[in-house]
Amino acid sequence: MDARRITQKRISTPERTDSGSALRIDLSEGEEVILVVSPHWLYVLIDRFGVLLFVLAAGVLVWIFTSGALPKFAAVLLVVGWVLWQFAERASRRYVLTSRRVVSVAGLLRQKVVDAPITNVRQVTMYKSIPERLLGLGTLGFATAGTAGQDVIWRLIDRPGERFTEARRWIDSPKAGENAQ
Repeated sequence: MDARRITQKRISTPERTDSGSALRIDLSEGEEVILVVSPHWLYVLIDRFGVLLFVLAAGVLVWIFTSGALPKFAAVLLVVGWVLWQFAERASRRYVLTSRRVVSVAGLLRQKVVDAPITNVRQVTMYKSIPERLLGLGTLGFATAGTAGQDVIWRLIDRPGERFTEARRWIDSPKAGENAQ
């Protein structure tokens, strides 16, 4: 399946808006979807690693130092609940490159959509922490004209070098400027 066919199921057009979906982007006339990316499944473990360690340590301590089934059940429920929450958080994130925009959508309880016109993107930055480098993951940041930081951030994606090259190639192409009207 090509990217256009896959994303049409997830991206609403102005005629089909479903505000309850995890991803809602209204494509304008002539706008094409170039790339749709989600965080890697390891996002679940890496994103809030300190909290994960704390939850695991608390669960282990409760398991070791308490007797009875109820505290142990609560400890297991805490650990499993945290991991499930992280999977749901990951599922709520989508990163989209269209012929006119760079978009980041994220959030379970409160959805945040960051949208930057592709003609305003001046810099694409790739970040790779040590765990990300070891696992082949990375984070891309897109900075626009007139801002001091990264406006759109794609966190913990796989194949970041390929995504970086693809985004940079599209942003630098003359076609991107023509489609931005």
